[in-house]
Amino acid sequence: MNEMIKPLSPSKAEQAKSLLKRAIRYQAELSKSPLAHEVIDRATPVVWFGNISSNNWVTIATNPSSKEFLDTDGTLLLGKKSRFYVSEFGASLEDYEKNDSQLESTIEMYSSYFERDTTYRSWFGKKNGAKLEGFLNGMGGSLYSTHNKKRVVHTDFFPIPTKSQMSRIRSKGNLFETQFAKDFIRDTLDFLSPSLVIVLGKEHCSRLALENEFSFNNAKSIKGFPDAQYQIGFYHQLGVPVVGLHFKPSEQFIGLGGSKVDSNGKSHGSYATKSALNFMGNEIKEEIMEVFGIAIN
Repeated sequence: MNEMIKPLSPSKAEQAKSLLKRAIRYQAELSKSPLAHEVIDRATPVVWFGNISSNNWVTIATNPSSKEFLDTDGTLLLGKKSRFYVSEFGASLEDYEKNDSQLESTIEMYSSYFERDTTYRSWFGKKNGAKLEGFLNGMGGSLYSTHNKKRVVHTDFFPIPTKSQMSRIRSKGNLFETQFAKDFIRDTLDFLSPSLVIVLGKEHCSRLALENEFSFNNAKSIKGFPDAQYQIGFYHQLGVPVVGLHFKPSEQFIGLGGSKVDSNGKSHGSYATKSALNFMGNEIKEEIMEVFGIAIN
């Protein structure tokens, strides 16, 4: 294992294995449902991305991209190209769930995700770059190992990778409303024990606002970027602040396309520059510190 990656404590390792087994069982159920065609053969669930540390921050998005497992030609990413564990050819999910060494290899790949050259940087961004990493840098955090920024771990509301983008799956709402999905994200957050939760996407903020454990203030815009809206909130179960971003780093940052302009005449494409993302992250950090009266890094 990479020297920068601290192994999980025995109790944490057991928790991680328990969460992974639950996700495997749900993937097996999905493989026998009308959505079986969306399940990627030999792909495995992704419970989290990155090296867990004390009081890390957590970002939450939708579900793992198919690009975490499939190359541009649709073949599996194997060997040195692998981003996550790929189950053995011909092995069932039931066999995989029972194999401790394979589960441990899976968990090790979660922890080392941002330490390897295979990181999906088109989505997360390069170290000290733009995209999600650029925004987090502005807040004082990073997905990558660094001595002067808060460690950030990523997770998803739904841990199963799908062939199609979740937004294109008609029954996606049903998936997020399952008891499995509701319980799993809560238990994953308990396991990750963040000191700050950052929710990526307006629809996810709305979904969480319906849950008793989450409360949000009204949405507002970042100064100078009127189309970048966000909400400050609180996760009562863990007693930690929440930021809800109504823009997605996976697209032209706010997902509206670079050719459009905001009410100030500023191109949406300019929202995605490293300097703009750093500024936005810093503005939100300042508000969190003002609202909660705490330093967050």
